[in-house]
Amino acid sequence: MKDQFEKNIKSIVEEFSYDYDPKAWEALSEKLPKGKSGFSTLAKLTGALIIAAGALTFWMLNSKSPLVKSVTQKEVSTTKMTDKTRSEQKQNQSAENTPNTVVVSSQVLTEQSNIQAEGQQENSVLMQQNKVASNHTQQLTHAEQNSALFLNAKQPTQITKENEPETQQQSNVVNTPCKGPKINLDADAINYEDGTPRIKVSADCNGSDITWGANGTLQNKKSRGVELLAFKGQTYTISAQAQLDGCTSTETIKITANEDYNLLAVNAFNPQSRDERNATFMPYALTIRNVHFEMLIIDPDNGSVIFKTTDAQNAWDGIDQRNGQLIPAQKAYIWKVVIKDPLPNEKSTYTGTIVRI
Repeated sequence: MKDQFEKNIKSIVEEFSYDYDPKAWEALSEKLPKGKSGFSTLAKLTGALIIAAGALTFWMLNSKSPLVKSVTQKEVSTTKMTDKTRSEQKQNQSAENTPNTVVVSSQVLTEQSNIQAEGQQENSVLMQQNKVASNHTQQLTHAEQNSALFLNAKQPTQITKENEPETQQQSNVVNTPCKGPKINLDADAINYEDGTPRIKVSADCNGSDITWGANGTLQNKKSRGVELLAFKGQTYTISAQAQLDGCTSTETIKITANEDYNLLAVNAFNPQSRDERNATFMPYALTIRNVHFEMLIIDPDNGSVIFKTTDAQNAWDGIDQRNGQLIPAQKAYIWKVVIKDPLPNEKSTYTGTIVRI
């Protein structure tokens, strides 16, 4: 019954309404003050305070200040405390009638002061180190300046020629090219004054005695001259080397011999000539050389020896010693000379042909 009664009363209240005049409402609305658009000043102030509180909270959570660190460390250390330590702390606090927050705050302040003291000590140490480093840098700077001044003071002495004559002499030896003596070589034509092919080479030089060299046989070496034995028809290179004041110079000269040396023998003779030099056959070199030899005249038809001698004065007159008759004209015979004591690099056997005209 009670519930039904309350429902009836509620429906009557909800359905109850007063009749109103719309025009009267419009007239009343025009008299009311119009609201301003946007947020009110109070709303703006409230939002600013909320933002500032959030920023402060964020800064305190992420700040590296000693106070926050000490509180955090204290909370961690308090969490790690054993049950026995907590009970003792509560007994002490109840005896002194002091809240726990006061004790924590006192410890926090003590730790903060200790941290600040340590920070001041560290700052003092850093300042001392910076001061020492600055003094050290200044000392190094002064040392470098002194070193530079010292080097600048020493430099004129190092480049002065009068103060360092020995260094200058060594520099001249290294930098100045070595100039040896001048050598001028001169060679004569091949001559057979002693029956051998000799080339005389002379030298004009302002240096020491000359050292000679060649790709042939050298004889009669002298300070300013030498002789080359040109037994073969080829090009010979003669070199001369001399020294002056520790410097060496070398000069060369080339000489060409046109034919091989063959004892200066002719290839024809006439036994019936009135000139004795043309009437007999003997290699000319054997008549002026002082050598021991043996000469043979050989018949090419059968290899028989028709004449033999060991005396340069006993030349062949064209007579065949086998029969005592004059050899036929226009026939070539072979001659052969064996030298018993040849010169250095000279062959011991010479051969050729001879024809009677």
